[in-house]
Amino acid sequence: MPSAEPSPVASPAPPAHILIAEDSGVQAYMLRRLLEEEGYATSVAKNGRLALELAARIRPSLLVSDVNMPEMSGYELCRQIKANPDLCHIPVILVTNLSDPDDVLLGLKSGADSFVIKPYDRTHMLARVQHALSNQHLRSTAEEGPGVEISFHGEKHQITASRAQILNLLMSTYETTAQRNRELHESREELAKRTTELLAANRFLDSIIENIPNMIFIKDAAELKFVRLNRAGENLLGYSRDQLLGKSDHDFFPKNESDHFVAREREVLASGKVLEIAEEPVQTANKGIRLLRTKKVAVLGENGLATHLLGISEDITQQKEMEKEILNLNAILKARAEELEASHKSLESFTSAATHDLRSPLSIIGGYAGLLEKNYASRLDEKGQRYVSIIRDNIKGMAKLIDDLLAFSKLGQREISKASVNMHGLAQQVIEELLQRHPEGSKPRVVLESLPPAQADASLLRQVWVNLLSNAVKYSSRTPNPLIEISGRIDGAEAVYSVRDNGAGFSMDHYDKLFEIFQRLHTDEEFEGNGVGLPIVQRVVTRHGGRVWAEGKVGQGAVFHFALPV
Repeated sequence: MPSAEPSPVASPAPPAHILIAEDSGVQAYMLRRLLEEEGYATSVAKNGRLALELAARIRPSLLVSDVNMPEMSGYELCRQIKANPDLCHIPVILVTNLSDPDDVLLGLKSGADSFVIKPYDRTHMLARVQHALSNQHLRSTAEEGPGVEISFHGEKHQITASRAQILNLLMSTYETTAQRNRELHESREELAKRTTELLAANRFLDSIIENIPNMIFIKDAAELKFVRLNRAGENLLGYSRDQLLGKSDHDFFPKNESDHFVAREREVLASGKVLEIAEEPVQTANKGIRLLRTKKVAVLGENGLATHLLGISEDITQQKEMEKEILNLNAILKARAEELEASHKSLESFTSAATHDLRSPLSIIGGYAGLLEKNYASRLDEKGQRYVSIIRDNIKGMAKLIDDLLAFSKLGQREISKASVNMHGLAQQVIEELLQRHPEGSKPRVVLESLPPAQADASLLRQVWVNLLSNAVKYSSRTPNPLIEISGRIDGAEAVYSVRDNGAGFSMDHYDKLFEIFQRLHTDEEFEGNGVGLPIVQRVVTRHGGRVWAEGKVGQGAVFHFALPV
C-alpha cells in the first residue's frame, strides 16, 4: 500500500500590525516598545493626517491614536477611518484624558471602538488592545444604535454609537474610575502614614527643643514677636512662655536693649546671613544681667522670603567668671613661678658655693687621716686603725655626696642640646663599664632588648642610664641569681624605657619619697648611697619634657620607667 502523504504544516499567522498615532516622541517610543515586547508589529505616525495616509497604505489590524495632535485630531482621524468603506473595519482605540464630559461625547460621535484613559498603566493598555483585536469580527455585525439625541450644556448631540462602542466606553470609564479609586485609597493610606510619621517627627523635634540646655526662641518676621520658647529659655529669662508668646522684646527689656536687639534682628532678616554674637548682656527677670552667646538666623518660606527668626542662646556668665578667675590664678602662678625660679637660682648658687667650701676642710681631714695612718700606724692598735679606716670611708662618701650635689645643682643651669641619641648603644656602653668594675663571681645577668632612639642631650641621658643601672646592680647584688632586664617601646607620642631587677625592691607605701633628694628607702647597713641618684634621674628627664615612675615589691625587685617625647 502506498504510504500516506504527510499533511501540510500550517505556517504561523503573522503578528497583528498596530498603527500608533502620537505626536509626542517619548510617548510614541514607550507605547511602541510596550507593544513590540508583546510580539506586535508597529508603525508610528506623528499626526492624524499622516496616520490616515499610512492606514490606507498598510491596512493595520488596529489603530491606537492620541486625541490631541497637530493637523488632525484623534477624533477627526477616527471619524474619517469609520467613514471610509475600505478602512471602517479597523478598530480604533482613542487615548484620552476624559477629563471633561465633552470628551465622552466626542469619543462616542467619532465612532471609536474603545478608549484608554491617560495616564494608563501597562496592564490596562494591553488588555484594551487584546480586547479590540479579539472582538474585531463583531464590528461588522454590530448593531448600530437607533440614534439618540441628548442635550448637554445647552447643545443637542445626536449619538449613533453601537451598543458595543457604548459598552467599551463604559468599561474604560469604569476601569479608569476603579483605578483612580484604588490610587486615591492608596494615596489616603500613604497620607495617613506620612501624617503619623510627621506627627511623630514633630513630637521628637519638640522633645529635643524642650530638652536642649540652651535657650531656643522663634519670632515672626513681621513684628518680631515671640511665637516659641523652650524650657531653658523660660528658666534663663525668668518669664513663662505664656507671658512671652505674642509679645516683643519691648514688652520685657529696657528700651535701649530692646532697640539694639530689634535692629540686629532686622539686619538678619534682610541679609539672610547668620548673626553670631560672641558676648551680649541681657537683663533677666530673676537672675540679673546674664552674658549670652547667641546665633540668629532667618527662616525662609517657599518664596525665599523670611517668615521667622530663629535664635539660640547659651548662658556664658559662669564661663566668663571662671575665665576671669583663671586669668587671676595664672597671674598668681606666674608670680610664684618667677619667685620659685629666683629661689632655685639662689639655692643652686648656695649649693655650688657650699660644696666648693666643703671640699677644702674635707681634703684637709683626708690629708691628716692619711698622715696619721702613714706615720703612726705602728703605734695604733686594732681599734685605732679601724677608726682611721672609718674616717677614710666617710671622707670618700662625703666627697661623692659633694660631687653629686654639685652635679644636681648644675642640672638647672645647663642648657639642653638635643640630637638623635642611639639609646641602645648608650645603654650598652654603660652596662659594659659597670660590669668591668664589678667582681667577676657576682656579676648580674643583663638582658638588653632593642631600644628606640630618642631626641635628647646624650651626656645628660648617659647620667640617667648610669644611675638607674647602678641602682639595679646594687640592689640585686644580694640576690642568688641577679637579673637585670632593659627594654623600650614606642607608646603613642612617647618613647618609654624600662630597667627591671629582681633585687631588694621597695614598698609602694613610701613611693612619695622615692625621688626626693636625700631620701632613702634602705639603711646604710643594707646598701650604701646618699639619696641623690634618683632625683638626678627625675630632673634630667623632666627637663627633657618627659616623666619618671617606678613599681616595686619588697624582696621581689623593682622596675623603673622613664618616657621621653618622640
